[in-house]
Amino acid sequence: MASKTKSLSTNIYPLLMSFIDEKVPIFEELPYDWREVDLESFSDAKRLWDFQLEALKYAIRALYYYYEVLEADKQKLWNELEEYSFDLDISSIMDIKKSEDEIWKILNRYFYGERDKIPYSNFINRMGFWMATGSGKTLVIVKLIDILITYMERNLIPKRHILFLTYRDDLIEQFKLHFKEFNKSQSGKILKLYELKNFNNVLNYKSFFEFPIFYYRSDNISDIQKEKIINYENYDNGGNWYVILDEAHKGSKESSKSQQYFSILSRNGFLFNFSATFTDERDILTTIYEFNLSTFIENGYGKEIRIFDENVKIKDKNKDDFNENKKYMILLKTLILLTYLKKKSKDLRRKQELNLEYHSPLSVFLVNSVNTKDSDLKLLFKIIKEITSIESYEKILNSEIFKMARDSVIENKPINPFDENENFSGSNIETNYLLDITPLDVLKEVFNSETPGEIEIVKSKSEKEFALKLMTSDKPFALIKVGDAKKLFDALVNEFELRVQETFVDEDYFSNLDEKEYINILLGSRAFYEGWDSNRPNIIVFINIGTGNEAKKFVLQSVGRGLRVQPIKNGDRKRLGISATYSKYRNFILPIETLYVWGTKTKVIKQIIESTKEIIKNSGIKIELKKNIDRIDGHKLFVPAYKKVKRVVDIEKLKNEDIQKYNINCSDFQDTKNVLENISDELLYFFYFSNEDEPLEKIKLLRGMFKKENEEKFFDKSENKKRLGWHDCIKDIIRFINNYVIFETIPDVKENEEPIIHYKGIKIRIPKEEEINRVKETIEKVYSEHYEEKVSITGKDRDEIELDFIKEHYFIPVIKALDREVVKSLLANILNENSEIQFVNELKKKSNYFEQFDWWLFSKIVQRIDGIYILFTNKNGIEQKFYPDFVFWFKKENKYLIAFVDPKSTEFADGYRKIDGFIKLFYENNKPKIFEKNEFKIIFNLYLFNRNFGSPERYQDFWVKSIDEFVNKINNII
Repeated sequence: MASKTKSLSTNIYPLLMSFIDEKVPIFEELPYDWREVDLESFSDAKRLWDFQLEALKYAIRALYYYYEVLEADKQKLWNELEEYSFDLDISSIMDIKKSEDEIWKILNRYFYGERDKIPYSNFINRMGFWMATGSGKTLVIVKLIDILITYMERNLIPKRHILFLTYRDDLIEQFKLHFKEFNKSQSGKILKLYELKNFNNVLNYKSFFEFPIFYYRSDNISDIQKEKIINYENYDNGGNWYVILDEAHKGSKESSKSQQYFSILSRNGFLFNFSATFTDERDILTTIYEFNLSTFIENGYGKEIRIFDENVKIKDKNKDDFNENKKYMILLKTLILLTYLKKKSKDLRRKQELNLEYHSPLSVFLVNSVNTKDSDLKLLFKIIKEITSIESYEKILNSEIFKMARDSVIENKPINPFDENENFSGSNIETNYLLDITPLDVLKEVFNSETPGEIEIVKSKSEKEFALKLMTSDKPFALIKVGDAKKLFDALVNEFELRVQETFVDEDYFSNLDEKEYINILLGSRAFYEGWDSNRPNIIVFINIGTGNEAKKFVLQSVGRGLRVQPIKNGDRKRLGISATYSKYRNFILPIETLYVWGTKTKVIKQIIESTKEIIKNSGIKIELKKNIDRIDGHKLFVPAYKKVKRVVDIEKLKNEDIQKYNINCSDFQDTKNVLENISDELLYFFYFSNEDEPLEKIKLLRGMFKKENEEKFFDKSENKKRLGWHDCIKDIIRFINNYVIFETIPDVKENEEPIIHYKGIKIRIPKEEEINRVKETIEKVYSEHYEEKVSITGKDRDEIELDFIKEHYFIPVIKALDREVVKSLLANILNENSEIQFVNELKKKSNYFEQFDWWLFSKIVQRIDGIYILFTNKNGIEQKFYPDFVFWFKKENKYLIAFVDPKSTEFADGYRKIDGFIKLFYENNKPKIFEKNEFKIIFNLYLFNRNFGSPERYQDFWVKSIDEFVNKINNII
């Protein structure tokens, strides 16, 4: 929800993302219906990249928590977010104040208010995707639509209509193209796009199996009705929309009003907000997935960024003109660097053994003023004209100024804005190679000419652009793209007495930029980047852009568009220059994988780019604890492993205990059975099995499952199970067959040098740097001096955490929460439960009880991060991962016992299911199964703690009441 521009608080970060990360199971551990979706495939030619998959997984986890756990209760979600982020006071930041006059007037009609505010809990049914330009947001949007439809079919989320909104026609066209590509690879679903204006007609006439998806220009949604402008009230649909916004916060003051209409339309649905440039606090706090500019680059995607720490000026406010050599120097430096990049690119293309498809480098000049007298663009054109002219060639290009400019590129080393220490971290420029660049090289590589010449204008088929060409060349070297190109065209022709070249009247340069590699310079205004989608920019120069909020968005968007790189056809956008595979060619690759930036106020440009990184820092800094190398001492660390093995299914021979049962509503079971008894194999194949492997065998198996004698073997029928309907039931049972019937889980053992990894990223979110440093210093102290220490992390007169040296623990120190309520939102992945802390404290006192073993070690396990878990079937008949709190390794001679311990197991029925799952995998003939690895014999066992509970005999060996009982039981095993 956009609001009037605010300065970002120092603690603002993607709150929703952090909250979901800590509160909700990872995607792979969600209930079967939620996780059983195809995320990777998009079309025959495209699959989603890792970070796009992550975005969808975070979205699904949030939807699961909101709809399944909280039952779409906005107030509950808001209360939990408030509790989680109590240090932020999110109400004061996010509530709609009466002082926000225009917004208040719109929203107050639909949402309840409290005196002078509308609580933000009204609008918390939303999530934002903060994804860098070039990260493929449109693919994520199309896949998200597919997922929403799937979940509606499964009755996991309410049935709502889907509305896609963006603020430009070309973005709508891009969405349509991606949607069409995706649709071609689909079967079974009929997804169709409709303009929102046709909403009522579509509802009246759409076919039964069709899923209509609506779209419109976000800036054309208003509170009035005209030909293109539509009144949101006419399409309100009771607020029952899933609204998907793509950069819909852009534009004028009216855009801020439109944001409120989107909140109204989605008030009983959900709002998904995609952008590369979130700056509003509300948008950032409700971000579910962050892969912004800094994260994009730090993860190896796109080009690296280097900023030249020098101001670019082409005019002085106090003079009509200023030092001529200075203004020539500015342009010459960019021309020399571009020449260097063009030559490197050609050298790289000659390395045919690499089979790489890098772009041809391009320089981009973005100016503030275009058609005014002495505008930035006109002055820039004038300098280019003077440099290339026959008259000025010896004076400028082939002169001492050229050498000074070349030396300046080398001496003024550019800054890497993402370097933690703000140091020079390599310009990716080879000095000797650059020194060999000559004025003739510049003419040839940049201006497509062997000799200097006068500039002439080349008309384009498009009225929004025109090209520049030297009369001594047969190809244009530059393209000008501005909002009012005709006005500028006429002005340049008249003011500079230019000749107009009519020969290329049918050319359309900008839309074919990648193919027209002779275009080496682009000059434009803000209208320029609106349709920009190219890998080619390697240099961007901002001239007089400004420092306001809109300017910041413009800089981020422009830099984001310049970051695109794709060295391998149809590959992802990862850089190759940092790869060891291409180390031999690094001098050729690194320059092409770098975006060089100049700006009128370099400090401002740097601050704008760095600001994205700072916001992510606010979500938490990761500190690393110390691995206990001395204690591990080269011992093997074995952990359980699991593999799915396909089996030949003979229904008659399958035992009940070998099959995971499918949980189904009683009425759904009977309806589905009736349908299967009255439908032919041919129709089953057509509707459900046309894309399945071995369809005839699966049809036979499906029918066999519903036979009277097999019902109890395969189904767990319940009146309480949510109804799906027979159609969705058949589809869901087919997924169940593919995952659980024709495959079985086989346990195994593997050696893992890093079985525990959470200690490498203990997340700490403390506002004051001195508290963070105090924690870091205490970690070092406890590690080196072997003792425990209590620390304050709030700066108040009390200790909230304890750092403890436990010599048998996998990492040091063990961090315990002394004040759980204070610590839980400030430190993640530490001991936070009383049961865990009591267990560790008691264990430390009685560590001598384990002296009978040759060696032992234990560690805390963190769910979703460490890969140690036990598979079991939950109460809904779904396979789930159980993460015990602790793992122990006990070694005696050539025998290992790996013991899982869970001190907080209090839900006994669930505990029994976990034990059942463990017995099925790791027991044989009522004894621990022995696994052999190299010369070692390995067994596993499980212990659930409860001090006040007596268990049935079958489970007594797995429940313990104290450390003493735990010791006795493991002594009897090994």
